[in-house]
Amino acid sequence: MRERSATLAAAESLARQGAIGAAVAACYEALAIDHRDPLVRALLAHLMLEGDFYDEAITEATAAIELDPDCSPAYLALGLAYDRRGGMSDQSVLVWHELAEVEEDLVTAHVQLGEAFAAAAFQDEALDSWKRALELDPKEARATYNLAIASLKREGMALALPLFRKAGELDPSQDELFFVLLGVRDRPAEPVDPAAVEPNREARLAAAALALRDEDLFTAAELVRLTLDEVADDPQALALAAYVYLKQEATNEAMACALRALSIEPTLDTALYSLGVVYARRTGLNRHAARVFIALAKQAGGQALVHVLLAESLLGLQRYQQAGRAYRLAVRLDPACVRARFGLAAAYLTEGRYAEAQWEIRRAAYYDTKRQGLFWRLYDRYTSGGDV
Repeated sequence: MRERSATLAAAESLARQGAIGAAVAACYEALAIDHRDPLVRALLAHLMLEGDFYDEAITEATAAIELDPDCSPAYLALGLAYDRRGGMSDQSVLVWHELAEVEEDLVTAHVQLGEAFAAAAFQDEALDSWKRALELDPKEARATYNLAIASLKREGMALALPLFRKAGELDPSQDELFFVLLGVRDRPAEPVDPAAVEPNREARLAAAALALRDEDLFTAAELVRLTLDEVADDPQALALAAYVYLKQEATNEAMACALRALSIEPTLDTALYSLGVVYARRTGLNRHAARVFIALAKQAGGQALVHVLLAESLLGLQRYQQAGRAYRLAVRLDPACVRARFGLAAAYLTEGRYAEAQWEIRRAAYYDTKRQGLFWRLYDRYTSGGDV
């Protein structure tokens, strides 16, 4: 455990609360007490980065690394500052390489290293870095998005599109969309006990939705089965059954349940979701997927990911301008949607708009890193001596 002054502890508390200005002031007070504390310098670099003061962030992070070459949060702040400032890909490559050595199991370091290599036109090295990230975490969506972009540049959309879809399936936002449509946002505090569920339709379907949210497919399937035993044509139960089958990769069964649900209730958004995803996964069914997602967009047009799913189907149909419009709408609805940013980059690449595509990839990296709260994870590990 690294010792911290009371002033630094106050600065940390303010920073975690989002009080950036007060936290910066506290950091300068801490520096007045000990200007050789790498923790203070690393925290100040992070705060400067939050305020988009890239040169100041670079100065403070560099000072922290000079004081302690193992200061991983400073490497993160320095690499992000180089990336966001632009035009410093050579320096960025060195920093992400150092962070990958200091934190060998840090997947994001390898992803960022690959993006820095790509920006510096070292494509083979970039591919190796992203593949290394996937070795550490096969579910790393951002590395897969980057491989899809690289495939698009080399081989065209036909071979890149499956990678985009694979990355989308790894992205937790796709499942989140289903639960938003279902009206269940939070996980249950306790696992669902089927024996404690009231024996009526409403209670069973509500409990099945909670079980799905908790990734308990077995309990959800049992509750749905009990509902369908009583009313075989219940559209909400059929839509839940379709999702259960979809999660088990039983696409034929998922399609059958979704189609049956829609034959009874044609605008049921949860059934439209499952049917669209099934069509999107099947080769040659992009046209059907696009039609389904257009119908879903009419029901849930305020959800960014609906437009992303539509755009991906349009990419498969080589309707790149329409796909670009759908992606831009998704970004307007949710600027932090990483999947939309990478998709928009792909649409720009098909039009030869390379600078705009690269900018979207950088924005995707910005929001993805921010979402992870990576700085604080590294900071806490560093302050605890690597025990976190």
